[in-house]
Amino acid sequence: MGLSLLGTDDPQLRSLRLHVLSDRTIPLLAKLESGMDQPDPEPDLLLWAGATRVKAAWEVRTSQRARDVGPERFKRFHEMLASAREPLLYAAQTTLTPTALDQLQWFGLGMEIPREEMDRLWERIVALDPHHHSAMEGRLQVLCHKWRGSHEEMFTFARETPRKAPPGDRSHLLIVQAHFEYAAMALDDRGLDTYGAVGKTLRDYYGDPAVAAEVAGAADRWLCGDPSYPTAAADAHCLGSALYVGGDEQRAAAVLARAGTVVPEYGALWSYLDTNPAARYARVRTRLGIALPTV
Repeated sequence: MGLSLLGTDDPQLRSLRLHVLSDRTIPLLAKLESGMDQPDPEPDLLLWAGATRVKAAWEVRTSQRARDVGPERFKRFHEMLASAREPLLYAAQTTLTPTALDQLQWFGLGMEIPREEMDRLWERIVALDPHHHSAMEGRLQVLCHKWRGSHEEMFTFARETPRKAPPGDRSHLLIVQAHFEYAAMALDDRGLDTYGAVGKTLRDYYGDPAVAAEVAGAADRWLCGDPSYPTAAADAHCLGSALYVGGDEQRAAAVLARAGTVVPEYGALWSYLDTNPAARYARVRTRLGIALPTV
């Protein structure tokens, strides 16, 4: 069943399905990898197994910054991640979509591969598909100051990449994701210890006219897209929470109407505003006059 899902001709959908499959099958990693020992293994099985190992390894490391990850956890992380390389390389050589190469971006971040190699990897991705959304989001992480780049590189990429994209394209969210990464890092550096202090800092940042204008522009372009797209709800949380915190309630209402009932674990600002992100989101919907969707 999983392999048939990965067999789609749509490269965007292929990556989204791999994301879900690899997330759900971490407990089945050993069984997935046992199929790699067969003669002429299916390339998509190697892709699936490699991506699942990458996910499992990052779960060991967690999303904490390096300074907060102990040496023993780093050791287990690197040991688990290392064996994802070969199946992903093989899958990348036998398919014409950048899905495996995108997974190698996350492998490279974890294994601290030199930036020059990460740049060459990105060039290979662009040569195959310059509009691959998942790979763009991976590249944005590579360019983050906390990983292998700088704030300037991250923002330049987020602003320039979607310039030729049509209205409704998901790449218009890159600038909002870049602002999220910048704000999250700034909060971490300041060590604020109350939700009140965090909320004020976020309101000041997202309320800045230059930031607010970029987020509003992204919202206007994003709203032209398909509201039934598989990532629409998660994207709406990312964008809608930024609009709300910045005081743009009219646009926030239009965007959050597509956000659904599930609050994502990462990428939205709700978890920075309340001990119960879902409850905070529900209160915001009520405040903005958006009826909660039926489940």
